[in-house]
Order: sequence, then structure tokens, then C-alpha cells
Amino acid sequence: MSDRYRLVRRGNRFYAVDRQTCERESLGTEDRSTARKLLAARNEIARCANLNLAIGRTYLSAHDPALIGRKWSQVMEEFCQRGKEHTHKRRLRAMKSKPFQQLREKKLVETTADEAREVLRMGGSSTNHFLRCLHNLALGLGWLPAPIIPPKLWPAPKHKERRGITQAEHETIIRSEGNEERRRYYELLWEVGAAQSDAARLKAESIDWKNRILSYQRQKTGEWASIRIGPRLERLLTRIFHIELKKEAAEASQRLVFNESNETTHHRFFFDRV
Repeated sequence: MSDRYRLVRRGNRFYAVDRQTCERESLGTEDRSTARKLLAARNEIARCANLNLAIGRTYLSAHDPALIGRKWSQVMEEFCQRGKEHTHKRRLRAMKSKPFQQLREKKLVETTADEAREVLRMGGSSTNHFLRCLHNLALGLGWLPAPIIPPKLWPAPKHKERRGITQAEHETIIRSEGNEERRRYYELLWEVGAAQSDAARLKAESIDWKNRILSYQRQKTGEWASIRIGPRLERLLTRIFHIELKKEAAEASQRLVFNESNETTHHRFFFDRV
């Protein structure tokens, strides 16, 4: 079997030429003896590529026996178990996408940068985000001996342009919406700025009329958000919950769905999910 690389000289520099690709690469030396040794090392590596991989696996298994057999599917399972319940579901959906399927059964130590970049090319900014999370998790757990793609060389995600609707667009939506309940739901989103699911879960007890504060717990993060009730929001909430500030609680309870617990009446009003 002939050597893959041959030695050439251009000026005072020595180069290794790949017989398969015809690419030329500098050996970084002007000394012929050193150049021949470097070329011999390259040819030896090319001949013994499989042997080198086996030797590397042997060294790695001495450190962690499970390291050489661990697959990306195990990293994905660990990744999907972290965070809150709704985070688990979102991550599980992402791991079922096509770009990650070709990586699932691949062993971590055998994954090359080209394979990782191919996964990135198949997906968009979401794939970029989740693959980087998987990569960093595997590094942090010691399941990867070294980064597959160095942080500085990781492709920057390309996000699509996003914007909120304008007031004119909002008013157009309100005028064209024939369903009264849904129209009020859109108005509440505009005034409060809450997520759709958070706004749909609002209830009468979320309103502190005395201090004029609307509070709710964000479903995504579990954190509490509060907003002061101004005149427009006050009129909207009054219409939504079918109450007037001066009416007695008994009058309001006749119009609201309610549950009684510990002698306290909790009023609830549910929006249609959009």
C-alpha cells in the first residue's frame, strides 16, 4: 500500500501533499530531516487510523468504562428530565425532531465536528440552541473528553425578525372580532401583557381591588407578576368579571361561577383558549 502523503518543496519550505485530495499543507519546517519525520508520522496515522481509535478508546475506558459506549440518547434523556414539567414537554418535542434523530444513536466520543455541524444545518435557531445545551451538558457531566465544537467557533443562531402588533393592528382585531368573550380576552392581553395561558387562567381572586393590584403566577417560570390597575384596566376587568365596584359580593356571586371552601367564596371566570 502506497503512502497517502508525499513530500514536496517550494522555496525553502517543505509541504505534505495528499494523494487522494491533492491538497497541500505546510509542514512548518525548512529542515529536510524534520520534514521527513513529520511526513512519516502523517502516513503512519493514515495507515493506522482504526488502530489509533482503538488505542484511544482503551485509554478513555480506563478513566470511565461507560465513556466509550455512551450515546447522545442518554444525554437527551438527562436533558429532558431537568427543569419544570412544561419544560420537559418542550424539550421532548425538540428531541423528536429530524435533526436530532440522526444523532440519537451516535456515540459521543465518535461524534465529529462535521456531524454536529450537519445537525445544525438541518435545523434552525431552535436546533442550534438545544444542540448547544446537549453539548454543554455532556461536557459538564464529563461524558465528553473535549468540546466537539469550541465555543468561539459555534455558529451564531439566526433568529427571525419578531415584533409586537401596533395599536392600529390591535384596534383592527378588536373591531373585527365578533365573539365578545374573545374580544375582551384580546383587550386583556393588550392591557396586561401577560402570556396567553396566564391571561386565560386569571380569576377574580387575582384582583386586589383595595390596593388596585392585579397579580398572577406565571405558568412558565412560577414567578409572580403584578400590575397596577389603571382606569382602562379597571373598566375592562369590571366588564370581564361582571361586577361593579360598589356592588355587594353577594350580587357578584350570582353572575360568576364559584366554589366554596373554608367559608370563603372564590370567584372564577374562564376564557376560551385562543
